[in-house]
Amino acid sequence: MVIRKEAQRLQVRDNVRGGNGTLENRHIIEPDAMFGSCTLFSEFYFDAGDSIGVHPHDNDAEVYYMLEGQLTLIEDGVETVLNPGDASYAHSGTAHAIENRSDKPARMLAVILKV
Repeated sequence: MVIRKEAQRLQVRDNVRGGNGTLENRHIIEPDAMFGSCTLFSEFYFDAGDSIGVHPHDNDAEVYYMLEGQLTLIEDGVETVLNPGDASYAHSGTAHAIENRSDKPARMLAVILKV
């Protein structure tokens, strides 16, 4: 199956999970096409100051993969700067947030897996 970029759903949301700014995300593959194994497979675009607020993962896990720019991950109170090529994994029972504290745009891939 091929899903062309122009066919992928674009979503724009304000204050995601209590975060700052307006995030744009492109749903690369919709959940109903992933056989119940993933609930999100999206590319997120962050302008300077944008963030996703702290949120838990109770019955799922989330992977972030940095594509461009720099984002600060806050996981269980620990801050880590992520650069292109870096990845993070929030397992079930973990809470995390991510912020663009730089003055440049950033992009990341986010995948939420059912566990």
